[in-house]
Amino acid sequence: MTLKIAVPAMAMMALAGCNLSRSDLRKKVDPVTPAVYNVNSDRPGRLIEPKYCKIESAILSRPVGDPVVGASLWNVADEQAIPPDVRQAFEANGLRIGVITGGLPADVAGAFKPSPPQKEAQWVHIALPEGEHTPIVLGGKTESVTLLLNHRGKVDGRDYHDAGGRLIVTPGHRGPKAVSLRIVPEIHHGDQRRTFSALQTGAPFAQQEFAIKDGQQEDILRELAVSLDVLPGQTVVIGCRPQQARSLGTFLFTQPEENSDRMFQSVLLLQADRNAIGQESTRPADEPAELPDLAVVRPFPSASKDPRSPKEAPAR
Repeated sequence: MTLKIAVPAMAMMALAGCNLSRSDLRKKVDPVTPAVYNVNSDRPGRLIEPKYCKIESAILSRPVGDPVVGASLWNVADEQAIPPDVRQAFEANGLRIGVITGGLPADVAGAFKPSPPQKEAQWVHIALPEGEHTPIVLGGKTESVTLLLNHRGKVDGRDYHDAGGRLIVTPGHRGPKAVSLRIVPEIHHGDQRRTFSALQTGAPFAQQEFAIKDGQQEDILRELAVSLDVLPGQTVVIGCRPQQARSLGTFLFTQPEENSDRMFQSVLLLQADRNAIGQESTRPADEPAELPDLAVVRPFPSASKDPRSPKEAPAR
């Protein structure tokens, strides 16, 4: 008889001990949780999100000499904002680049409205994680072309077959509000082919892996790469100097009109913005600087439900 009573008693004591230990754990967590997640506190938690950038691009195309792609834009674009060495390399290759702060000229803004017979321009919206790149294709392909490329003062003539040009744009967060845009010209040419490229692995002794890629040969003109810090309200303008025949600029930004002998000139407009993550936090003047901000991803999972919680019905 004594044994039968002792066994249930010991089981009840074990359960009580388990609950008490869990309750003690909950008590240790409770003082931390309000400090981290209480949004009404002086130092509320802050949600961590991926850093994203939004790029808006538009290509305006008009006959060579039209003010919309010529004087109107370049009269207000600040070309001195570009580093001198990059600006000189662009000029040597028939390219032109500048930054407009504020609104676009009236005739350029009017190009985004229906105005037959001119083709209406449209903004293309691209959202990218920081560090990833996107290609911006400029015009169609040329069956055969000879280009004179200027490599730091040395002119190199190259023949291309079935060639097309594009700009590779890579965004990133810079400072409290700016977006850093890295822009690299590329020429894709030749027949389609299959290539194998090695993938970068983090482990030093990991098995080497390769990626299969089908496409044309790529000439990446890294010496013409440019990095710009773009603020909200600014527009990057990239175009060409159409008088420089057989240059990279005329190849990228000019093309003949279909069923006509007229040449059309294009200009690329780029705007960039970002999400709020990464901005400098505003602190009260009397707050100690050594206190770190609390970053929150999601609430801690509770170890178990407390049977004494007021949200649960009392045990019967």
